Amino acid sequence: MRLKGNNIGNRGKISRIPEYGLAEPGSKGIVVRRLSPDTRVTGSHSVALPHRDKHYMLLIIEEGKLTGSIDLEKLDLEGPFVLLVFPGQIHLLTQVSPLKGWVIDFDPTVIDQSQQNELDIYFQRPVKIDQLPTDAGYRQIEKLLTVIAEQSLQRGLASKAMVALFSGMLYILSSIASSVAEQSKHKKNRPQLIKQQFLALLAEHYRDWKKPSQYAQELSISTAHLNDMLKQLTGSTATTIIQDHCMLEAQRLLRYTDISIKEISYQLGYANPSHFIAIFSARLRTTPLQYRIKYANSR
Repeated sequence: MRLKGNNIGNRGKISRIPEYGLAEPGSKGIVVRRLSPDTRVTGSHSVALPHRDKHYMLLIIEEGKLTGSIDLEKLDLEGPFVLLVFPGQIHLLTQVSPLKGWVIDFDPTVIDQSQQNELDIYFQRPVKIDQLPTDAGYRQIEKLLTVIAEQSLQRGLASKAMVALFSGMLYILSSIASSVAEQSKHKKNRPQLIKQQFLALLAEHYRDWKKPSQYAQELSISTAHLNDMLKQLTGSTATTIIQDHCMLEAQRLLRYTDISIKEISYQLGYANPSHFIAIFSARLRTTPLQYRIKYANSR
């Protein structure tokens, strides 16, 4: 796999962060590619430039080195490992050495909410797997991915069959990840389910819902109960988590676009830019302008 980057020069004003959908029409929402050291990956955009996708990108790497960042967190990985980039995350990836493994792009609609929750639990961070290529579960994953890759462009395999095969592959992969994390006996309890539902609502409504009571009402629980459960699991209140989510998006826009701070405030649902600046400064210990200046030369 060879990832191509481009030098940015004489660039015009950046008004939005580039966002891409699945590049291959007729893919049934799943695009599977086998990576080998001589593979040259082509597509509508470069993964070596900051952008976000509307879909998941799953990398299952047996051999090779990869660097880059996801939402401002640096990556320095060597296979075997599993890396999942979630929809909406700003990412860039740079190949350091030839890669062997798989890359799978898939639309969120091809998996149900319970499976999305599984991904949230096990793949928020890269999963380092010492013996992945020789693992029996991984051999099953390879077989399923091979079938999906071979049949995805043929008319004979229906979308439901593709989704069923892919869903089975993800469950096997989650099982491997849970074993690596010594979480094979982990069972979701009520607070964990509420947390996952809260985070799903937050991703959808953070621009408009700034009050914990709005989320609590949707979840049919009291605001106090929501705060107690989130505090127990994360150490933070609902208000803090809401603000952190908004401030992360603010960092993305400040770092990767040229739109004004006032416009960023409006995009994030803060009608009063002074209020937005006060929250950003309190959470990040720097003003939005100072943050933008600091990272102006890092694009």
